[in-house]
Amino acid sequence: MQGSYLNRNFSKDIFFDLHVHGNKEIIKEAERLGFTGIAITRYFEDYNSKFLMEFQDLTLNSNIILKKAVEIYCKNPQDLKKKVKKSRKKSDILIVKGGDLKINRAACEDKQIDILSQPYRSRRDMGINHVLARKAAENSVAIEINIKTLLKTSLRYRYRVISQFRHIIDLQRKFQFPLIITSSANTKYDLKTPIDILSLAKCFGMTFEECFKAISITPKNIIETNNLRDNFIVEGVRTLK
Repeated sequence: MQGSYLNRNFSKDIFFDLHVHGNKEIIKEAERLGFTGIAITRYFEDYNSKFLMEFQDLTLNSNIILKKAVEIYCKNPQDLKKKVKKSRKKSDILIVKGGDLKINRAACEDKQIDILSQPYRSRRDMGINHVLARKAAENSVAIEINIKTLLKTSLRYRYRVISQFRHIIDLQRKFQFPLIITSSANTKYDLKTPIDILSLAKCFGMTFEECFKAISITPKNIIETNNLRDNFIVEGVRTLK
């Protein structure tokens, strides 16, 4: 299948971008580009009743799946724990902005968190090691490859980002934690078509199957898991409707 994607018909496939700081314009563009759904993301401080009302209006006028996402930026693991507790039940997707090793570790150890965003942020290394990779796999925390990081980084440092991505992919192949690709789009021009993402991913060593999973199967699994989350009484036991 690898290398044959240019001739493949993607019309029946599903694609998601679970990290979009969006508005109506971005939603329309995502639909035009072929996405099945996106997560409208707000920072913890901006996730309020006003946004929830806006989101309701966006959902009514959208032809694609929309999910609510909270992006948490925190100073320390204790701050992270408090914000996760406040955000989990009212959000569809829970994202933690990484970079600090203590935050990266705390996120990988928390089953309530869906995505660790940019663990490599402001770092020379990729921000995770074999210990964190194993924890992310155990707790089903998806590690994010954010293509905006690559596209918006100056040419002088772009090689470093590509190297970070490749190291994360190598760890994923060994430890099998969920891997997800997002755009972190702020405008419609930050969005890329699924086929563009598939092509770009080859530059940092991903196979077609790995990239397809990262923009289709993994985000779909995150959405389905969170749809069931409220029905769980204890871990592994859920109510029947």
